[in-house]
Amino acid sequence: MQKILYLLEDTYLRIKQAWESDIAHKYISNILVLIFVSSLVIYFLVSKEIIPSKGFLKSFENPFYSIELSFTVLLITEIISMLFVLPKSVAKSVTKQFELLSLIFLRHGFEQFSHIHSFRWVEMIDPVKHMFAYGFASLVIYFIIGIVYKKQKHILICHTEKQQRNFVRFKRAISLGLLVAFLFIVFSDLQELFYTGTFRTSFHIFFTVLIFSDILILLITTRYILSYRAMYRYSAFILATIFIRLALTATPYYDMVIGIIASIYLLLLVLTYNYFESTKLGKNQSIIQNKLINYGSKR
Repeated sequence: MQKILYLLEDTYLRIKQAWESDIAHKYISNILVLIFVSSLVIYFLVSKEIIPSKGFLKSFENPFYSIELSFTVLLITEIISMLFVLPKSVAKSVTKQFELLSLIFLRHGFEQFSHIHSFRWVEMIDPVKHMFAYGFASLVIYFIIGIVYKKQKHILICHTEKQQRNFVRFKRAISLGLLVAFLFIVFSDLQELFYTGTFRTSFHIFFTVLIFSDILILLITTRYILSYRAMYRYSAFILATIFIRLALTATPYYDMVIGIIASIYLLLLVLTYNYFESTKLGKNQSIIQNKLINYGSKR
């Protein structure tokens, strides 16, 4: 078992190092620019009837679709980055998921913009209302998450450095599995795009997978601690993830309300936990925690 964990951890670290490198950032930026410019070129060709607007090209009849498409690819890169946060801290991972929810709401706003085919007020009033609503909901979540980051405290759940290193290895293996699952979901979406001409992002499916991964991490933590407060905190984080999943499948306005209430729930959870949990760590535990922080950042 340990050999498998070491192998998965090594693979995870290699991918993480490559993804977070300056070269990768440069390539990602170039790809995003290329997608945006190519989308505008395709729109021009479609609008001039140089190429037929059939299949997935039909979406390019609207020039604003290039914004939605580019933002979708940007969101995909953010999800991949989130997977590399999971092994560092479950609390940070859940907070990152709320960041993704705020970005998804922004994407929905851009998507509504692409539905505007005429700038006559009577025809664009519904998309504009949705744009304002999604933009405001995204801003509220952004504000709340900013407070969560300032108030969030990270308590070491393991008693020894060895236990914590093993716990990190488990989380890195899970993160690697989530990366494979996410890439498979993206591939399935692209396959549907080319066969049906419809690009339906399956972010809700991936968040469902995240719920199961969070439960798995919760069960793994019982190897190291069975404290009521720690178990409650982890379980509440999972519930917050479920709220995100519900928001992604709810109809407009309901999804925004669920997302905002879920972010408020996360903030109250963090504040309540901080209030009742002692923030004073013993000398030995502080030494272990500092070592593990350096271990996570260097590797």
